[in-house]
Amino acid sequence: MPFVEPGAYSKGQLDRAGERIRSGSGTPNDMALLDNWRASHLYVLNTFQSSLRFRRSRFEQGEKITIAQRLKRRPTIIDKLGREQGMSLSRMHDIAGCRLIFPDLATMFSFREGVLSSRAAHELVGGKDRYNYIDTPKASGYRGIHDVYKYNVGSTGGVKWNGLRVEIQYRTVVQHAWATAVEISDIVNATRLKFSQANKDISRLFLLCSEILARAHEDCDGFCGDLSTVDLLREYYDLEGDLHAILRLRNLTSSEFQRFARSSRLFILINYTSGDMEGKLVAEGFADNASAVSRYSEVEAELQDVADVVLVGASQQDAIKLAYTNYFSDASGFIVALDEAVAKLQG
Repeated sequence: MPFVEPGAYSKGQLDRAGERIRSGSGTPNDMALLDNWRASHLYVLNTFQSSLRFRRSRFEQGEKITIAQRLKRRPTIIDKLGREQGMSLSRMHDIAGCRLIFPDLATMFSFREGVLSSRAAHELVGGKDRYNYIDTPKASGYRGIHDVYKYNVGSTGGVKWNGLRVEIQYRTVVQHAWATAVEISDIVNATRLKFSQANKDISRLFLLCSEILARAHEDCDGFCGDLSTVDLLREYYDLEGDLHAILRLRNLTSSEFQRFARSSRLFILINYTSGDMEGKLVAEGFADNASAVSRYSEVEAELQDVADVVLVGASQQDAIKLAYTNYFSDASGFIVALDEAVAKLQG
């Protein structure tokens, strides 16, 4: 099946459609344009993830690296347009994303250096340190590295997609556990901690958790490097004693993942957030890109008020579950890592 190509519209037309969608006055044609723009990124996403998988196959510790891919959900794109007033649709760099999860920082840095030194002509946007949230952690506590590439080839077959962007996320297992716990907490507590819009106390609690994980598991400081370990743990216990946010995560039960035929490499995950199916997870598998993208748009439109819907891909079903833990409401990795970190820092 052929990949979706960008339509015959200019970036100006695309951005004006984005402005109308941002203001709530988007037309059906604007939404169709957005859907085409998003779907066209699947070609670029497929190219990058194939290259990353090949590089992993030749990497000494490649079997320890998880790689997954996803297209940004339509509601998330619209939400981002609303949150970031200066954001234009044509320059939104994370519509297509590859996520790599590593066992430790050393493995991450080594693999990333190989990617950065590649002879591929794709343009690294902003330089290698622009989105380095390990050397410069976010005030939210988020840690990881994002590299943004602009697709650039000279081949006749691929030139139609030149200029589209893809984001490669590098995280360790510990960093990933924290990030997904934040997303799960937002669901459980009806907050927007992921976007720094949550109650200041719960935001502070997860920032402290990030610091605890960084010091104990990766032997480095996060955003709160000025805090002594004693003060760090004392504040963590005081906040958790008031909020019980971590306890709430402990009490979550993991959804059971439906198994698919091994021929399926793209999946639509439907997490019902209200209605008769609230709390349920449904998944659909696809063997080809066109069918997956077409069905994705249908499901999003049909269930936009009652479910979160995401299109993801990975080489193994277990890899999907690891890379997209938040859609399975499974915070167990975060809880185990946090308990071990607290015990280590307490000595």
